[in-house]
Amino acid sequence: MDRIIIQDNFLTNTECKNLIKFYNSQPMERSFETTYPLTLDANKHKSLVKKINKAGISINNSVIDWFEIVKWPFPNKGKNMHFDTASSETTLSAIIYLNDNYQGGFTYFQDRTHVAPVKGRALFFDGTKYKHGVSIIDKSERYTVAVWLKNDF
Repeated sequence: MDRIIIQDNFLTNTECKNLIKFYNSQPMERSFETTYPLTLDANKHKSLVKKINKAGISINNSVIDWFEIVKWPFPNKGKNMHFDTASSETTLSAIIYLNDNYQGGFTYFQDRTHVAPVKGRALFFDGTKYKHGVSIIDKSERYTVAVWLKNDF
């Protein structure tokens, strides 16, 4: 895949709020890491799985391999430029923004493209090909769904 695809309104405000509420209801050990990921169970989030898989299949015949909600606490240094290496089978990466009531937290790419976090927006790209990162979060907490997809053979 040789492009970055942005889909606004991929999730509704209610879906975003419910995912954040679900995340915050889970007992988790918190550490001093820069993010707090929570792996999602495909059986408990069937409508989200269906939406992501439908988009992945239409983009490059990919389906979910792994997905998680990630809380980026404030203050946060973001994430340096990197390639996605979730699996040797990864063919597509996605970021779904669950909130936008924070400052910073842009997804940026090596070519200097910056994608603004907008609640409900999904960003699809080949994370094994496009080096990317997250800018500093200057105010409040950032919640995203991070997704790695693989070919649906």
